[in-house]
Amino acid sequence: MTCEACLSALATASLREMTPDSAVMQHCARCPDCARVTTVLRDKEYETATILNSVLPMSNPLTVAETAVRISHRRRIGRVVVMLSGAALVATIWIVAATLVIPALNRGDVLRASTLRTETIALSCLTPRQAADIINPYVRKRGSTYYLPSTGIAAITVRGTPDELAKSRDLIAHFERDPSAACRVPTLVPGRSDAGSLLGKSDKPSVR
Repeated sequence: MTCEACLSALATASLREMTPDSAVMQHCARCPDCARVTTVLRDKEYETATILNSVLPMSNPLTVAETAVRISHRRRIGRVVVMLSGAALVATIWIVAATLVIPALNRGDVLRASTLRTETIALSCLTPRQAADIINPYVRKRGSTYYLPSTGIAAITVRGTPDELAKSRDLIAHFERDPSAACRVPTLVPGRSDAGSLLGKSDKPSVR
């Protein structure tokens, strides 16, 4: 057997399948070069067999399918839990807003509406006493009142809620704009005409 034939046989066959009395093994016993090739191939086959033995066996397809189903089921449950958690968070926010935030805002509105303020309203026609008579029925909240000047100033000072102050301003402005108001009706002096002359004739002769 030639070296070429030996190498060709080694390329297509396994050393484990060759018996000591085979033509290849007998040729390797006589040829040092082919013997070295045979030793290298035997070492490589051993290493390959060792690696293959250390590899874990492949999983059963049924086990892989069951694992995939379990993972998919857990993912669906996770999505449902996330959705429920989001809905619970929204509900919690609404509850907090309904029980704490909105009542606080309402209390703030009530407090602002009930806060007493003081404002002086100028008068151009009515007297302070007349203005007080007009607004008196509407300034009734606790602590609300009005002040009349003691020095003849044509104004009235009102202390009350914003609604009371607005009502007082509107009433006073309405009566002051009324052309039939008592302060706008001209007052006739007894004994004088509208033109300012004395009524009747004088007993004294006129001087020409």
